[in-house]
Amino acid sequence: MSNTWFRLNTYGVCLILLALGTRWLWTDFAAFPLKEAWSMILGYFAFIMIGVTLLIGPLCTWLPSQWRSACLSIRRDVGIFAGLCGLLHVALVLVLFQGEPRLMIIHDTPAPKADGWLGLFFLASSGENEWPIPNWSLPGVANFLGLCAAWILFTLWLTSFQVIKKWLGTSSWKRLHLSNPLLFLLVVFHGLIYVQSIKGEPHSFADFLWLVGVVWLVRGIGFVHAIIRRRQR
Repeated sequence: MSNTWFRLNTYGVCLILLALGTRWLWTDFAAFPLKEAWSMILGYFAFIMIGVTLLIGPLCTWLPSQWRSACLSIRRDVGIFAGLCGLLHVALVLVLFQGEPRLMIIHDTPAPKADGWLGLFFLASSGENEWPIPNWSLPGVANFLGLCAAWILFTLWLTSFQVIKKWLGTSSWKRLHLSNPLLFLLVVFHGLIYVQSIKGEPHSFADFLWLVGVVWLVRGIGFVHAIIRRRQR
């Protein structure tokens, strides 16, 4: 199978999984407005795909060496798909907050927010020439974490393409992509705070913590396995 067809198959599998996940989650999210439902589903799927990219690396080392190239190709394309879903999630959230959001948020400050999507991050200033005040309520902190995650995600997504990778050089590209675990942690805390701050179902801590446990276990085993292999050499 050519590399192009292999990559297309990877994207096809990701699309099928997204469709199946949407069908499974839709009954839980059907009560939400359409854009809001899609923003949450895409956010959840991006989170899962980011976790999958962190799992593929350790799993590659346990497979035969001839499979390594295919695993790295899958990891890159899953990362690209995760980036696309995550950026669509961010775009939909910004569109939602340009109007009147319908989120039932608790633990939020009653102070007036800045206009439009800036209200995700800032409170309204008291004077015309004053800078907006950062919103340090729980949802505000979650939004700042999400903003940092979105910036890292966009950077990783953009540099996942082969043309950009060649332009950066292998060493610079590898150093940049070492931030993937940081991205995962930012998304986890962003999601957990929102779960705590949004009233009612279908949100729960279990939506995030199950994957955190799997990633921690697999990467922990991979770390120990790598140390043992180095000592045996």
